Amino acid sequence: MTSLKELIFNKGGIGKSLSRQETVERINPLIRAHIALNHQHDYVIRALGQADVVEQLEQFQKIARADVGKLAEVVFSAGGTAYSGVDTEPSDFNLGSDPAEMIYRLLEAERQLLALVQAELKLNHQIRTKAILNLVAQHSQERLRYLEGVARRYPKPAFAAAS
Repeated sequence: MTSLKELIFNKGGIGKSLSRQETVERINPLIRAHIALNHQHDYVIRALGQADVVEQLEQFQKIARADVGKLAEVVFSAGGTAYSGVDTEPSDFNLGSDPAEMIYRLLEAERQLLALVQAELKLNHQIRTKAILNLVAQHSQERLRYLEGVARRYPKPAFAAAS
């Protein structure tokens, strides 16, 4: 939600907003991370074999793909070229064959994306960029809550036991 002071003082809030170039430089890594996360979600959708979880992940993926598009539009609006992910293949992402391992790896990747987005929200981005970042964070939190619920069905794998 945009505050009155943000509307009054300038497009990005009180003070100097990030430049267009800084916006491109900061949002492109988020796009890269989100595309990687989407590939990991797709891997779990293909490999998990649990219809109820797969169905929900597919619904989340529709939103996640749109979020990548919104982030790309921020980059394009700032005069940059958005990261496209053409240098990655679905086969680059292997979360294993054990359902618990897949879910916990996906959960960790989702946490990492959310942390990146939350770090960006602390910066003085323009209002439109902040609104999109808030939406991406909200959607990540929704996926995270769901994955945490799914993860409770499984014992923690060895790699996740330390966290």
